[in-house]
Amino acid sequence: MAEAFASDDRTPEWVDDVRQDFMARAASVFLLHGVRDLVAAGDTWLPLPDFLRRAFCGGKRTVTYSIGSGITFSSDEDEREFEAFLKVRASQGEPSLAMRDSYRPDLAIPIVQDYLLTRDGVALIVDFVDKLFPAKEERFMSADERRLLATVRAWATDPRLARRNSFVLMVAESLADVHEDLYTRGGGTRIVEIPFPDEAARLAYIDGALNAGPPVSDTPTASNGDLAVSREVLAQVSNGMTLQQIGAMIRSAHSEHHQLGLAEVSLHKRRVIEAEIGDLVEFTSSKLGLDAVAGVDRQKQLLMDTVRALSEGNTDLVPKGVLLIGPPGTGKTFTMRCFARDCGIPFVELRNVFSKFVGSTEANLEKLFHYLEALAPIFVFIDEFDQSYGRRVASDSDSGVSRRVFGMFNNFLSEDAHQGRIIFGAATNRPDLIDHSTMRAGRFDMKIPFLLPDDAAREAILRVSVRNLDIDFADGDLSDVAARTFGYSGADLVELVRIAQRHAFAERRDQIGVPDLSYAADDYIAPHVARADEIRMMELLAVANTASRSLLSPEYVQAIESGVLQQDMRGLQDRLGW
Repeated sequence: MAEAFASDDRTPEWVDDVRQDFMARAASVFLLHGVRDLVAAGDTWLPLPDFLRRAFCGGKRTVTYSIGSGITFSSDEDEREFEAFLKVRASQGEPSLAMRDSYRPDLAIPIVQDYLLTRDGVALIVDFVDKLFPAKEERFMSADERRLLATVRAWATDPRLARRNSFVLMVAESLADVHEDLYTRGGGTRIVEIPFPDEAARLAYIDGALNAGPPVSDTPTASNGDLAVSREVLAQVSNGMTLQQIGAMIRSAHSEHHQLGLAEVSLHKRRVIEAEIGDLVEFTSSKLGLDAVAGVDRQKQLLMDTVRALSEGNTDLVPKGVLLIGPPGTGKTFTMRCFARDCGIPFVELRNVFSKFVGSTEANLEKLFHYLEALAPIFVFIDEFDQSYGRRVASDSDSGVSRRVFGMFNNFLSEDAHQGRIIFGAATNRPDLIDHSTMRAGRFDMKIPFLLPDDAAREAILRVSVRNLDIDFADGDLSDVAARTFGYSGADLVELVRIAQRHAFAERRDQIGVPDLSYAADDYIAPHVARADEIRMMELLAVANTASRSLLSPEYVQAIESGVLQQDMRGLQDRLGW
């Protein structure tokens, strides 16, 4: 490795980490995982396999193996030396290998191992190791597969590699796709993550693509005239994209003779990200901010203070997670979308990452986390949190997948480096089903109750709903309607406005008034009527899990301190059978 090209200010940090570990003899086997992209190499950018050979393999006999291409070489000289090695084996009666059969791991791996351990200065690159040793349970592996896995795993602890100044680079897109025996049992394998290119790397590449810097391979002539924004802005807004994707975007704008502006970048970026993780997240946006939220003034003020802290750069004051607790229909999801809009950051809603294929769930989550870090700052929302990531599973009925996902999510959530950059929001009706370790401070720092609105709040929600829905309203006294809708949620009140609008339309009027809302209150049968005990229990759970007195009414604070709340909850639990 020491004979490879020298590092410069464009060399990624992970490259120096690999070099230092090898030179210090801390490791001879490395498992690289993450973004398979172009990498800056001196005065150009190279695809990852070419970069690995140029950065690490100078002066060494270099052999590359993948299950698709078999054994390949960086130079004719390396190929001749390997063929000479095969002839020596054959002359000694050892099994040899026809190069046309080198794609077969059962034939290739033992011979590659012999070459690696009996020659000085060998660099072995095992590409697509996740295809060679995919993550699956050992009971589904053949004896040959287990034997090959044990063979490769042993390289990490074999002292002959260090003595012979040799090393192994294994490459995978996702660590979770690789059989864990390769890097957990026995130790010795150094795991190295290849991240998305940072802003400096993106800017250097854009400079090269626009002919102001070093050449970029396979990029046609382009100029600043192809951009409707500055290079610096393009580098900022292209976070979450690889250099290859940025290059394709610039080439597309150049070939189609249109300027690349923020709208085009946003569309292109969304397309490539949805192609990668579109089945794991949904990008959504709100046209409304927190001024469209009514009936939860204290909760809203807390969120508005968080928006201000974020805008002023006081990231220490920004919670890692915001958990909204309360019965359905109280505006939890709507409030989170409005909050994200006021924060001025993208809003994504997590879908189900669980897969029926062994290892795919962890790989999905690893890929998701990779993209969230690249897209930061970003707001991530999880609805019905108690049914997905928040519940610890005691049994291993799914081979431990749920338990591992729980651990991976909690570790990611508590990462200090994410504070103010990746904000998690979650909503639940049943906080009693969420593991206490997930709800603790340092993960979900802010737990906000969303309760059924009182008379004043219901009137405020009716008025703001009319405004949010852009309905012509003849203003009047809504106190009577508010009083008659006791127990209604915010969603019920929005539906009331819709009923009033339909009633006015049926009478051929474009404007609605208090009589229409009064009619709707008489006509509508709210769902809470049939679920009174269940809704009440969810309210009490929200109160019991609130960590701030200022968010509760004096009556609820007194009920908690006197023990009345807990007594009421036990009675409801018995009636509901929870």
